[in-house]
Amino acid sequence: MDTENTLSEHDYRLPRDTEPAGDAVPLHWVDAIPVRARFVAESVGGRWAITQWRLAAVEPAEPEAPDTLPLEIFVDEADGYYLNLSSGEPSIMVRWRLPEDISGVIGEAGEPVAIAVTLSYDEAGRWMDGGERVDRVPMPAKMAEWLAEYVKLHWKPEDKPRKRRGPKASFMRRDEFAQLVERERQRFSPGPGGEGSGNG
Repeated sequence: MDTENTLSEHDYRLPRDTEPAGDAVPLHWVDAIPVRARFVAESVGGRWAITQWRLAAVEPAEPEAPDTLPLEIFVDEADGYYLNLSSGEPSIMVRWRLPEDISGVIGEAGEPVAIAVTLSYDEAGRWMDGGERVDRVPMPAKMAEWLAEYVKLHWKPEDKPRKRRGPKASFMRRDEFAQLVERERQRFSPGPGGEGSGNG
């Protein structure tokens, strides 16, 4: 992967003013990181090949660029960040749609549109529970260290259950999550067995 387009430590370093001095209370707000999701097209199916899209990377972006998304963290998602970090394979998760999802016209051509990005396992789970397309890429080690510092400041097991935005998501192991992502990809694929194939 092009190192110039990957997230560097500078891009997601925890701002100094979020680190409390003495008995000061840590700030809950951390500036959003502008990122973009990059997708790649793959042809599958041999002679009757179809195009499938997959998430290839989450990269730093210009704040004003049209495809920029804010990567934000929130105190009330601390449980989801903890679950992500403790999964054994911390990830950046992206909610995305195809043009046909937006227009309702089956088979409409065009590149995927990234809708939102999160580091919270819970938030990604809620998206999937709602039938959204969700894919992931590995979280850079330095970002995991940064997120771990945030979790250390704000995650309190004794506070559970916390009030969440939206319905509570069911948590699953990393391998189950990956399998669910793959099932969703196949379900939305226009190939044999997918909803768009006419064989469902």
